[in-house]
Amino acid sequence: MIHDRYIGRSVITASLLALVILIAVFSFFSLVDQLDDTGHANYGVFQAIEYVLLTIPRLSYELFPIATVIGCMAALGILANNNELLIFRTSGLSKMQLAYSLIKTSIVFILISILIGEFVAPISEQAAQKKRSIALTEQITMQSKHGFWSRDGDSYINIRKILPNEKLEEIYIYEFDKNRQLRTTIRAESAEYKNDKWLLQNILKTEISKDKVIKQTYDNAEWEALLNPEVIDLVTIKPRYLSLYDLVNYIQHLKSNNQDSRIYIQALWVKVLNPLMIIIMMLLSICFVKCDAKPVGLGQRVFIGVLIGITFHLVNQITRHLGIVYNIPIFISVALPTILVFIYINYSLSKEY
Repeated sequence: MIHDRYIGRSVITASLLALVILIAVFSFFSLVDQLDDTGHANYGVFQAIEYVLLTIPRLSYELFPIATVIGCMAALGILANNNELLIFRTSGLSKMQLAYSLIKTSIVFILISILIGEFVAPISEQAAQKKRSIALTEQITMQSKHGFWSRDGDSYINIRKILPNEKLEEIYIYEFDKNRQLRTTIRAESAEYKNDKWLLQNILKTEISKDKVIKQTYDNAEWEALLNPEVIDLVTIKPRYLSLYDLVNYIQHLKSNNQDSRIYIQALWVKVLNPLMIIIMMLLSICFVKCDAKPVGLGQRVFIGVLIGITFHLVNQITRHLGIVYNIPIFISVALPTILVFIYINYSLSKEY
């Protein structure tokens, strides 16, 4: 249909422009925030800029729903001010047909969002976090399905479980000599960070020499290591940085190790519902643009779009946090704002302008 292409082209142009502006604004504030860390270890201005640039794909993925509602508000507002929307309506275009036109257009955004969120953002974001952590701590660290790994001089550290409040479980320390021969292994059941030191509990220490192997056990011991909680936090895998495939695998890994996976399951539902959020945000603009009302300035339309998008985003964040804190069923805590907005849109579309 001609009106589908015309409306779609206007919405796509306005939404992409809104996305670019939002990315520029958020990236600027992110750079300002990162500049506070410059001067620490090897983290300089160049590293801060590199970090911000690498986080742009993740940022664009998160801002897509907000950009679409701003773009739709602006595009439909311009059409309404030029009486083009009124012409479409008088020629027989119903509100439901207009909604279908926006849904068709949303397919373009959904495909772009999936491409960025599943294939580009996870790689670039993890690269950004890794480069930043190495520059800030001067330590080589990484997170894998086998736990957290770090190098401390001639020692290699593997931590299988990272718990809240600076607690660790299943710690393995491998110490090598100058000839790269394994000389000592240490296994600790748990560890806590107190008074700027790690305290290991239930320790099994194995010393390896050419002639014999000596095993010793200790109830607890101090662990002198460069590793600190901030380093672990820098490279711990954050749910929103993972693709759907990685989330599913990581959730299975956490469950198999009897670890809490609720935050990751929540992130999985967020990714699954993200295409629906984009559609909802686009349809919501129909409820606020009247084709036969007085012309409204573009700035006002954009402001309303920004207000709607940010409000929806904040409500989503609040319900997700409440879901984790109060153990609300994960699907409800993630989907409730979207469901309520969908009910409102359905009610609004059932009425005439």
